[in-house]
Amino acid sequence: GKFLPATEAKIPVTDGGFLYGDGVYTTLRLYDGRPLDLNAHVRRLGEHCLALELPQPLSTPQMQRIIERLVVDNKLQVVDSRVRITISRGSHSLSQIMPLCDLEKIEPTVLVMTGPLPESLKSWQDNGISVICLGPIYARGNLPQLKTLNILPSLLALRQATQAGCAEALLTDEQGLLLEGAFSNLFLVDDRGLCTPTGVGFLSGRTRQRIMNLAAQLGMECRECDLDKSDLTGAHEVFLSGSVREILPVVQIDGVVIGSGGPGPLTRRIQKRYRQVINDALADHQDH
Repeated sequence: GKFLPATEAKIPVTDGGFLYGDGVYTTLRLYDGRPLDLNAHVRRLGEHCLALELPQPLSTPQMQRIIERLVVDNKLQVVDSRVRITISRGSHSLSQIMPLCDLEKIEPTVLVMTGPLPESLKSWQDNGISVICLGPIYARGNLPQLKTLNILPSLLALRQATQAGCAEALLTDEQGLLLEGAFSNLFLVDDRGLCTPTGVGFLSGRTRQRIMNLAAQLGMECRECDLDKSDLTGAHEVFLSGSVREILPVVQIDGVVIGSGGPGPLTRRIQKRYRQVINDALADHQDH
């Protein structure tokens, strides 16, 4: 229940998240200090906690109050930023540091922290990014539908991308089908319109669903289908989505220019509509 500088925050060495990645997390965007879709994020966090038999100790109103305090303490009231909520297994006894039963008796560790947006984010959104494609070794693994603390493959994929001068990595499965970005979901525009990989083998984010909904509002069909690398090189437009980074146009993949080499018209249309939806949602939240 304490609010501390990040450098002073501590967890026990027996914490399940530290030892085994036994926990879940979510990251969301703050707009002028206000969280977008907090209730939905907390609800999904609870579903993922349930899957791991991990108690979820905080309700949405409690989380809201914590975030409001952090926004004030970090002077984020009039800037955009991000917040990460982490819930891990907590600390067990030294005689049984691998908890296998009576999990409900272990008090979980809860960490909520705010931070700045990437300095390059605005440029990425305006001008697009370059990405690389990586093989199945970097895919999420056996529980791709859960946002657990076991994100080492994604981290390694993003390091590979950074070393190649790229902002993100696209991941594939054993059959060569496209899944997602290391920390994003994938969309592309082909001759038939907007499409995205099928919702199997990867984490379908909140922003992905929001984009599919607003595409329908704009009269666009968004197909879910099997896609491979050849679909990328033949695409007119490609973009990625995520709660913090919103919509990132992709202008180059593995050194190959996509479309005109800049953000495409449909991507721009969706970016504009996405921002309108966010502004409406935040205004509605403020009214209530």
